Amino acid sequence: MTLTLASTGLMLGAGELLMRLLDGYPLTAWTLPIAAGRVTAADDLPADLVGPFLAQSALAPARLDPAWFRSSPPPVPIQPTPGPIAERLAAGFDKVFALQWNETLIRGAWTPGKGLSIAPTVGKPDSFYVFLPPPGPPSPRYRYPLSTTLPTGLTTNAFGFRGRQLPVDKPPAVVRIACVGASTTADDHSLPHSYPELLEHFLRTWAAGRGLPVTFEVLNAGCEGYYSFEAAATVQHWVLPLCVDYVLYYEGANQLHSPQVRRHVHIDEPTPPPPGPPASVAPGFWSRHSALARRLQSVLVRGVVLTEPAKPKQTLLLPAGLEQPDLTRAAEVADLASIFGSLEAIRTALAPGGARLVLSSFRWFVRDGQEHDPIRGYWGWDTLNNFYWPIRYGNLRALGDLQNRWFAAWAKAHDVDFVDVAAVVPEDGRLYSDHIHNTRLGARCHAWAACALLVPLLERDLQSGRIPVIDSQPDVSHPNCPPMRLLHAAELDAGR
Repeated sequence: MTLTLASTGLMLGAGELLMRLLDGYPLTAWTLPIAAGRVTAADDLPADLVGPFLAQSALAPARLDPAWFRSSPPPVPIQPTPGPIAERLAAGFDKVFALQWNETLIRGAWTPGKGLSIAPTVGKPDSFYVFLPPPGPPSPRYRYPLSTTLPTGLTTNAFGFRGRQLPVDKPPAVVRIACVGASTTADDHSLPHSYPELLEHFLRTWAAGRGLPVTFEVLNAGCEGYYSFEAAATVQHWVLPLCVDYVLYYEGANQLHSPQVRRHVHIDEPTPPPPGPPASVAPGFWSRHSALARRLQSVLVRGVVLTEPAKPKQTLLLPAGLEQPDLTRAAEVADLASIFGSLEAIRTALAPGGARLVLSSFRWFVRDGQEHDPIRGYWGWDTLNNFYWPIRYGNLRALGDLQNRWFAAWAKAHDVDFVDVAAVVPEDGRLYSDHIHNTRLGARCHAWAACALLVPLLERDLQSGRIPVIDSQPDVSHPNCPPMRLLHAAELDAGR
């Protein structure tokens, strides 16, 4: 009996490892990421999606070789995980405590003997990695730790940015691009490469293929949960010392959450509670933790489609005349006044060093009549019908499109280059893990679109001699990235 159980356990374990390999999941992860999947191998790129995407006329001016789309940069070398981070995660603390926190914010939110008032339900670790923020309001709230590989799979460099190590001083003949934003810039931690890392690879391949006398470095300065003002603080404090040539801003969801959406959607009937998914579709314990179970569930729900549930009657309302942008009235639309203030802060901060802001449109995978795959698309369906409840798909998409039109108008009015990534990346569930976040293939398509749309701007600025910007400030280390420091609860309780 014991031998039979042991043999069965070994076979199930081997089968689980094999299935994780086949389906692209981390071999040792306890909880399976939702964005994994075999979509980076050359024989697993769906021709019906990739072919038309690469052939779009909007991408043609860049003259990128379609063969490059299948190539990838080397894996990012793994960094050690600091002991305190590994210990607190192993002890069951929320993963937010794997981050490096704003010391001013922590001190202001600490109650002696009680702990953090901002996170009372997620455990009380006895120490926090902290950083000293820029002058002014305590922003950003947190950053990724420095030179660390988190148990989630994300690896950072010495600047706290996702990706490989880079020197502080920009080498000659290098064009640096910093990508800023939130989780859609950082990308899912389980992905082998975020879209900025793939963008760097594509730009380097393009430059080498054209015989250009420059190469490219792309920094991923995004972090999940960030608002526009946190991206602006990141640029000011951590990006500027790296002598970048461009800052590419990609974000549009965290300030178009339900409260901002409800400014413009009037619910005309009583609102029932959000519905739950069919029982056969809702992810259970095993499907969250086992690739074998997830495969089995996908077989059991074959043919099932998740459609938009019935929602109360509602009306999309905008102040009169604002279907088209009027920048003087930005305060009347969603949270655009705050976003535009942050964009202007970035643009102003970059100007003295010769760098430029590039603004991107933002991708929304939501539209009227949309259907979701019950496994691959479950989390997108769940977010749209819980987090945004009771907003109809069509109304959310209309507001996302409106926001992109305002982004384009702001960029034109402020002499900022605008890249319309949202117009060229397909609306296909194979690219999205929910309504905004990338799968592996989604990150690759996002990077390719950004590369193709940036190339004409780069050619223009290379020809004029504007880039590469010369790094005239030598630095031994980043002036705002000292070694991480632990702030202990005992210090906080004592007011030190």
